[in-house]
Amino acid sequence: MQVRAAFERHLLALLRRRPAIDLPAVYQLEQLCKQQLSSEALADWRTFWSLAIHFFTALRVAPGREFTESEACAANQVLSGVLLRGQFDAHDAPSADDLQVISHLLFLEQADIISQRLVHDLHHWSQTPDADMPHDVQADAQHMAQLARDVSLNGVHQVADTLAMQLARLRTQRVVADIHASVQGAQEVSRLLQQFAVGNVRAPQENVLAALRGD
Repeated sequence: MQVRAAFERHLLALLRRRPAIDLPAVYQLEQLCKQQLSSEALADWRTFWSLAIHFFTALRVAPGREFTESEACAANQVLSGVLLRGQFDAHDAPSADDLQVISHLLFLEQADIISQRLVHDLHHWSQTPDADMPHDVQADAQHMAQLARDVSLNGVHQVADTLAMQLARLRTQRVVADIHASVQGAQEVSRLLQQFAVGNVRAPQENVLAALRGD
């Protein structure tokens, strides 16, 4: 009950401060999720807590931007998970289904935000390739790979991880064709996520991966 009350208090503070990001609340929520993960034995719940940690960490490291509507929805999914955990029965099929839905939505809310930002930032960079690489694109690709790994979405993980490595190379050796390959990689992540959102798990296009690897 105390854990639930702490989550509710800090989540309410976070939502009330929109569109600003309430860093003290975010920090407390991140720590609460880490505490829950460290004591969690059930694999599906460990996935949920890991997704929640990624969410609050991403908010904490980008305090200057606005707290969006999609992120508010993700915060509400965390609260739904906290409430469910207090009454969860691993042998109760409806409870297990509810957890799967919450984790699914929590993943998609985060992944959609990152995917849109990657496509936008990389497309803009491809139009002005002499400009500096957008500041957060490599971190966004790495974050996407981590999220996909949490939910065992291997195709998205493979593309995002390869994209992150390719962006690391582009920091030291910039080639216009490689920037266009980055855009295609971000678009491929978006395509795979859209398929996953409607229940289809697709393999990534090999030509996109090959371009990212520089084959």
